[in-house]
Amino acid sequence: MKSLSSSKHISASSLSWLLSFIYFVSYVTRINFSAIVGEVVQVTGFEKSDISIVLVCLSATYGLGQVINGFLGDRIDPTKLILSGLATATVANLLLPFFAHSIPLMTVIWGINGFAQSMMWPPMVRLLVANTDDAEYGAAVVKVHLGTSFATIMIYVISPLIIKLTSWQGVFGFSALIGIIGCIIWSFMMRRICVPSEKVVSESDPDIKKFRFPRTAIFPIIFIFLATVLQGMLRDGVSAWMPTYLSEVFGIGSETSILMTVSLAIFSMLSFIFFERFYEKFFKNEIFCIAFIFGISLIPSLLMYIFFDGGAIIAVLMMSLLTACMHGTNILLTGVVPKRFKKYGNISTISGVLNACTYIGAALFTYGIAKLSELIGWKNTVGVWVIVILAGMACGLIATRPWKKFIEK
Repeated sequence: MKSLSSSKHISASSLSWLLSFIYFVSYVTRINFSAIVGEVVQVTGFEKSDISIVLVCLSATYGLGQVINGFLGDRIDPTKLILSGLATATVANLLLPFFAHSIPLMTVIWGINGFAQSMMWPPMVRLLVANTDDAEYGAAVVKVHLGTSFATIMIYVISPLIIKLTSWQGVFGFSALIGIIGCIIWSFMMRRICVPSEKVVSESDPDIKKFRFPRTAIFPIIFIFLATVLQGMLRDGVSAWMPTYLSEVFGIGSETSILMTVSLAIFSMLSFIFFERFYEKFFKNEIFCIAFIFGISLIPSLLMYIFFDGGAIIAVLMMSLLTACMHGTNILLTGVVPKRFKKYGNISTISGVLNACTYIGAALFTYGIAKLSELIGWKNTVGVWVIVILAGMACGLIATRPWKKFIEK
């Protein structure tokens, strides 16, 4: 540990809330484009599939960056990695409005933002594991994830107002301001965080193994990675295009549809708390719990398909329940699964790879939903969601038993 007296270190609970705020800032500077994509399409005249390339690039560089920064997060000071990500994301938000005339230039800037955002979660997991015990860890992960819900609510509520007062470019200026505040607060507080040694292997501790990957985890982790890709497709793909869906299917104005999307964040906030407690109370194997949640998400997706013309309220409710379930699987996949690798010295790396899988899925479906809706219509696109859910449930069930052997060993 760093040579700071324990009295100067912030408590585990305070660290959790601080990281929650930083994740809030990260989300504000990341999802703002998705929140107003319908407005951008209308104002610029670009096709949905063209604009979606910008969002896809963020997901792609975020996913790639998760692997790279997950690896780095096990080896360098995680607090500095987080600060670098915050600062770069803030600059990207400041620059993007000046290049709104060009899809390629927006794609480059938003791709840089995606890589910067990937510097957040893997080092956060490492800090949480180092500063919490087993009883505190689950609650700490939930607190951090709550920051994403508050960010989503704020962006979806404030964006229509900013657009009305200024333009869609003003949303990025507002986000950059939040980013600057986050950088300042983190710069002061990071000195009080107890940072795990930058040396991964402690020779004096026989319980800490050299960086390696256990053989018993190889087979199940393949299907866990696949399930993570599938939940990323649904979680972020549905969220990104919900305002456009409401506008095109039910004729709701872009500003109103953006506001209605707040329900996604409210349901996701509740899902973080519910599914973490649900898992703790009823499951010992997080992968079986994930398969079960995929099964639950079949209900809203099937109802949405069957009652496709049932009105905007039913559509919003069903999409909110579906994405809430995917948020529940995500908190187990990126929060609980990496902790199983603590003694192998690769918590941040595993967390990074899992988050990368999430955003591979997000990239596939951010573009895929836009293209599918153009080619086969929205109802058939919802039918594709059902197929994705079934595949995710199958992956979880296949991995359940071998994963149980790994965690028991």
